[in-house]
Amino acid sequence: MKLEELMIENNRTDISRITILITLVLLMILSCSKREPLIEPKEEILVKIGNKTISVDEFMRRAEYTVRPPYCRNNGNIDKKIIINSLIAEKLMSLEAGDTNKFITNEKIQTYLRGRKEQVMRQLLYEKEAREKVVLDTTRLIKMLNVAGRKYKVAYFNMPDSNLAYQLYNEMKSQNKTFESVYFKATGLDTLPQKEVEWSGHEHDLILDSLFSKPLVKNQIVGPIKIDKNQYMMIKVNGWIDRPAITQSLTQERWRNITDEFTQREAVKLYDNYIRKVMNGKKIEFVPEPFYKIVDLLGPVYIKTNAQKEEMMQNAYWDRNADVEKFKDLQTKIEVLYQEPLFKVDDKIWTVKDFVDELTAHPLVFRKKTMKNNEFGEELQFAIMDMIRDKYLAQEAYQRGYDKVKVVQRNVKMWQDNLNYQYYKSQYLQSVKPDSVTEMEYIPLIENFLNPRVDSLQKKYADIIEVNVEAFNNIKLTRIDMSVTQQNVPFVKPVPSFPLVTTDNRLDYGKKMEKTK
Repeated sequence: MKLEELMIENNRTDISRITILITLVLLMILSCSKREPLIEPKEEILVKIGNKTISVDEFMRRAEYTVRPPYCRNNGNIDKKIIINSLIAEKLMSLEAGDTNKFITNEKIQTYLRGRKEQVMRQLLYEKEAREKVVLDTTRLIKMLNVAGRKYKVAYFNMPDSNLAYQLYNEMKSQNKTFESVYFKATGLDTLPQKEVEWSGHEHDLILDSLFSKPLVKNQIVGPIKIDKNQYMMIKVNGWIDRPAITQSLTQERWRNITDEFTQREAVKLYDNYIRKVMNGKKIEFVPEPFYKIVDLLGPVYIKTNAQKEEMMQNAYWDRNADVEKFKDLQTKIEVLYQEPLFKVDDKIWTVKDFVDELTAHPLVFRKKTMKNNEFGEELQFAIMDMIRDKYLAQEAYQRGYDKVKVVQRNVKMWQDNLNYQYYKSQYLQSVKPDSVTEMEYIPLIENFLNPRVDSLQKKYADIIEVNVEAFNNIKLTRIDMSVTQQNVPFVKPVPSFPLVTTDNRLDYGKKMEKTK
């Protein structure tokens, strides 16, 4: 079974439909390659706390890509001060916890942080090998711009193979049969499927290309279009509503949307080719008996939880919810199989333990979000192959030195500090209120216990806290409540949750950051 063939289908694991965060971060990388020296991106530092920093970009992402609590949800100056105080408090508690405590040095935590790092490194690889190399056909895009405002009303029908598709198409063309009569005769049905199609809608790329690559006329037949391995579609244009871009700003926005979409499409094709080169000749062989045992153990969990499966698996690592007992039982059963070989990639044998350990750095990403019992085995194979593919891509990124890029290091540090802060906060609250702290609402918890602690830490570290006041004053927030996630990646959250640690709206500590030339 060749990896380059079976893995390519889901190469969007790290790239497709990703959120604004990664795009913004990656566009900061000016040049990275095997032979060229790395040119570090310019970042504006908002806060310095000893050797820890908070960039303006991190401030914005932590504020905009998570759901903020009610006490700082607006976009006023007081809200900004609470946000910066919260992020500084997170760093201060991480400092208090230290980088050598038993929690942060735990092997699973370090493996998790490695996974976080490698996910961003793969994004850099995609940026360099795909997105930067895209060359768009502007003539084609201009043609599309002229019809991109149409909302087509179409009739359509699907066919299972190419022979039938072209047979029916020829009947319409050579025998002058109507679209409707051919459909009714072929299917035995008396109702023709119809729908509306917009360029910005969620349709197959080839359907959009067929309808919007040039002006069409009423009653025009489009197709047959091959939209899947055994699926062809024929479309009849019944009419449309046109919404032309009548202002310069609307034209520019539509042009940006079109170029962004086609840049993404072309980048995916380029990255497919790159993955084929990386994975060329590599093979994976599953060992049937232990593999089927793992299928039997994991299947009920993943199928039952559907969209929550990855989160629940990670919850088991952090002991965070009621599902922990279920996973402890699962882990006990899997541990019995730890030394058995699960699969072989080239000359390396992966035991069940190797596979389970790697899940901390790369939770499984399934190509199908919902699956039947009899589909899980095959989908598990695909998910494992995608995991192996990502390891090879991460190796390529390491060889290029992407782990040394400051954007990557800052991302890892953000997650490490957040985990360390959570550990410290939990330990502190247990020490001051061991009996009922978990039962308290978070507002009284902050006001009665955390605010005073944050105040004391602000005083303790005041001499090493510096704030870029000018940059802070220039920050503009929105009032949009968002929780941004990425699709088809091992870790879907681009930033940690907002730290619920202080309601303090004063900046009466630290000092103004001096500008460096």
